[in-house]
Amino acid sequence: MTVPFLFLFIWCGNAFSDDSNIQDIYKIRMENRLLELEAKAAAKPVTYVVLDLIRKKMYLKIRGVTLKEFDIADSDTIGIGQLDEFYSLVTVKAIFAPKRKEIKPPAQKKEEKPASTTQEADSYSVGDMPSNYTLIFDKGLSISISQHFKGGFLLSILNYINKKMGKLWNSSKLLWSHLKKTPFIKILVVMSKDDAHAFYWALPEKADFIIIR
Repeated sequence: MTVPFLFLFIWCGNAFSDDSNIQDIYKIRMENRLLELEAKAAAKPVTYVVLDLIRKKMYLKIRGVTLKEFDIADSDTIGIGQLDEFYSLVTVKAIFAPKRKEIKPPAQKKEEKPASTTQEADSYSVGDMPSNYTLIFDKGLSISISQHFKGGFLLSILNYINKKMGKLWNSSKLLWSHLKKTPFIKILVVMSKDDAHAFYWALPEKADFIIIR
């Protein structure tokens, strides 16, 4: 009886060891892949974004140097297909995106001298930026940024309701994409109001995104 049990013990040990080795190899490959992607992005003199879903952080970088770090309060991923590590931003959609007003010089009377040709344009601050918006990428990916409400019990309930409603809405879009056989992957990111404003403000057009998951 001892020999069969010993054989079973050795076989199970080898099986667990093989599984651990496979995980280690996959982890090393992923780390190397991410290093290659960041080296490629850092080679260009433009700002790029690293979204770390494991550490719940978002980094705005240039040449490998972190310009700004954003904390993620909560995140979730829903969709069909494989989530890649590298995406390019196509556009940003927001219901209440800031729009620059047309500036018209004041009317001048004939006898008055014309006003100075230099006129200050309307400017926006970080606080004027939206706190809820969606980033649209290539390859069927979108990332929604929404505000995390801080405060008492009622605001905690509001965060919970927003999360459930977001899942319900995106589940219906997922079903529709499945029927149409089109790619659909969405990452739901929740952050503080100030960080949501600041990220929208700092995000460059057509930015490259590296996703760590």
